[in-house]
Amino acid sequence: MACEGALVIEQMVNCKRLDPASLPRNGKNPSLWKDHDTDLVNYVCQNCPFQKEDCDYQSACPPPDTEPCGGYILLSLLKKKGFISVHDLEELSNDP
Repeated sequence: MACEGALVIEQMVNCKRLDPASLPRNGKNPSLWKDHDTDLVNYVCQNCPFQKEDCDYQSACPPPDTEPCGGYILLSLLKKKGFISVHDLEELSNDP
């Protein structure tokens, strides 16, 4: 089982929307997840098998130092840097 963020990234790579060689090589930047990204929550996290039971980041009362999963962090970075768009996330969430 994998987080939905990782599956979305894998799907983008498989359908050639993302080239792994061109991905940004940034370190972890907490500003990427300081505020919840509504688009990621709606199109990615909502479908994640970990959200209901195992996702502290999406819980009603997350601990102050809680970080999202790696998929969320990478998707946040890709969205902020313009590698992906809300439209990409929407399309992938509608794919069978």
